[in-house]
Amino acid sequence: MKESLIVDIVYETSKILASSKDYKRSINDVINLIDSYTDLENITVRIEDRKTKELKVFSTTNIELPHLRFKKGEGITGKVWQHGIPVIIKDISKEKDFLHKDIFPDKRMSFIAVPIKVKNEVIGVLSAYKKSKKREKLDIYLKLLSMVANITGQFIKLIVDFEEEKEKIEKEKEKLKKRLDSLLGETSVEGIIGKSKAIKEITGIINKIAPTPATVLITGESGVGKEVIAKAIHYNSPRRDKPFVKINCAAIPEDLLESELFGYEKGAFTGANKTKKGKFEIANGGTIFLDEIGDMPLILQSKLLRVLQEKEIERLGGNSPIKIDVRIIAATNKNLEKMVLEGTFREDLYYRLNVISIYVPPLRERKEDIPLLVFYFLDKFNREYNKNLEISDELLEILKNYQWPGNIRQLQNTVERMVILAKGKVLTEDDLPVDIKKSLGKKTYTKKIKEIPKELPKTVEEIEKEAIIKALEDTGYVIKKAAEKLGMTQRQVRYRIEKYNIPIKK
Repeated sequence: MKESLIVDIVYETSKILASSKDYKRSINDVINLIDSYTDLENITVRIEDRKTKELKVFSTTNIELPHLRFKKGEGITGKVWQHGIPVIIKDISKEKDFLHKDIFPDKRMSFIAVPIKVKNEVIGVLSAYKKSKKREKLDIYLKLLSMVANITGQFIKLIVDFEEEKEKIEKEKEKLKKRLDSLLGETSVEGIIGKSKAIKEITGIINKIAPTPATVLITGESGVGKEVIAKAIHYNSPRRDKPFVKINCAAIPEDLLESELFGYEKGAFTGANKTKKGKFEIANGGTIFLDEIGDMPLILQSKLLRVLQEKEIERLGGNSPIKIDVRIIAATNKNLEKMVLEGTFREDLYYRLNVISIYVPPLRERKEDIPLLVFYFLDKFNREYNKNLEISDELLEILKNYQWPGNIRQLQNTVERMVILAKGKVLTEDDLPVDIKKSLGKKTYTKKIKEIPKELPKTVEEIEKEAIIKALEDTGYVIKKAAEKLGMTQRQVRYRIEKYNIPIKK
């Protein structure tokens, strides 16, 4: 073999490695290049398997070799790996340390092996066989393989590191998936996470009532997940392919709520330029979720009662009843029984809605569900914000023992905030929002809290609460006047007074 051929092979090798994104294929192309330009046979790249501590075949031109492995110091290949020194064996049949001579039983073969190094670390061996010829010098082949090994060493290390990192990530993903599957597996209803007795009872009820058309009333504090339960009932029912329509009875002004629910005909009122379907018609065949049903005005309660009794509605300005097939799921954080006694909620409607009742306890009463929810939200926001954060045991314990006045909604917002503003790869106590740190009353936070600027940015809810309090104070706590001052309805003001627990001074 001529020296000029070595230059050509090395040049082509560098081109292959520089142009391809398929790393494994690149190494295959390199050894095939050597195979086509020279009379070397069974050219093989072996790389250290860090798990088994053996040399395993990474790429070869010999289909019989991939199963062969060597331990450090084992055979000629193992010795090259161990000592990092190239070797030439003129005739393998006469070399007692040469293993697997039976590969070439009828031929006299020479063997050349060179270490593949990265800095001072031997990560593998490049080897080849050649038919023995008398007086033939093999130094030129040794030179070729050494040069190729030097060029490909760093490249191969990148491949190995990439494969190991990829495997590590896949294992982490699998580990996390199993953990989440086990968390989700605590309940038999998709979307509901928990292992507490209360959650298991709720999922048991859902499994029983979902296939039926029964009306359901869900009660519990704000933020406990009433809408999640309503969706679970719908999506586990025969109506799952039909609409799930939600309407918040407290968030829509009284004069608009009726048209939102029942729709209107063209010309029904000023501005009604065309016929519009209401939420009940849109939900036909599916489920309508009436959130904050306790805030529905009495006049609309009677119309809702008719829907439940007659299965029909009338649009505003219309004369013809419209038959509908809608399952009603209602929810409230109020005591409807007390409201019935006070005359602010219709008794007949209450009993119509309360066919199946589901009470969702606050998060502070089912602390065993908190770690499951934390891991669920952490995984969700890790994926959403392209992060890979973990959580410390100390922080998890703090979250578990916190009272969570805002329930699951507050927990979800807290985890999202911590993921976005994380200071390191592991969430710790330092990542907690300031309001939670203050409420914990821990000495460890005193210094940090003092360092926080006095004027913190206010949330929309804080601004709204302050505006309502000021309007009430300016009007002597007369709700009607406060509502006019704020440009709201009295119902909207009363809703926010309850929402923010604003005391009314007589």
